[in-house]
Amino acid sequence: MAIMYVKQKKASPKDGTVKYYPILKTIRQVGEKEVAQLLSEETTLNPREAEMALAQLEKVMLRLLMAGYSVKMGDWASFHVTATGEGSATEKECNGSKVKRIRVQCRMSKTFLEKLQGADLQLVQDLETKTKKKTTNAAAGE
Repeated sequence: MAIMYVKQKKASPKDGTVKYYPILKTIRQVGEKEVAQLLSEETTLNPREAEMALAQLEKVMLRLLMAGYSVKMGDWASFHVTATGEGSATEKECNGSKVKRIRVQCRMSKTFLEKLQGADLQLVQDLETKTKKKTTNAAAGE
């Protein structure tokens, strides 16, 4: 498996020089049911149990974050909430109603990110070429 990328041409805003950059692309989004299936293959859970565990994880995470906790998931990630809002002229006017948006931040561990740095990269065009060859060969009866 590899992370897919395309080549994108961009001009520098400073001097107008053009360079090509590799831009990572997502092949598709994997849903909860498929994640549960993959999780069941790595554990003693059956796919339905894994799906239920993921659904319950969402409920537990929400409850903990809404109670003001940060959540650490093993040695690979931690989650906490942040907020953006309006400033107030006085301390007395500053209250919770000034919060306009709450976000969840996920911080991946250094070890997790280091492992990700070792990912294989594949040009999208190469994948398309391989797919076309397989389709052509299959149609030709090879």
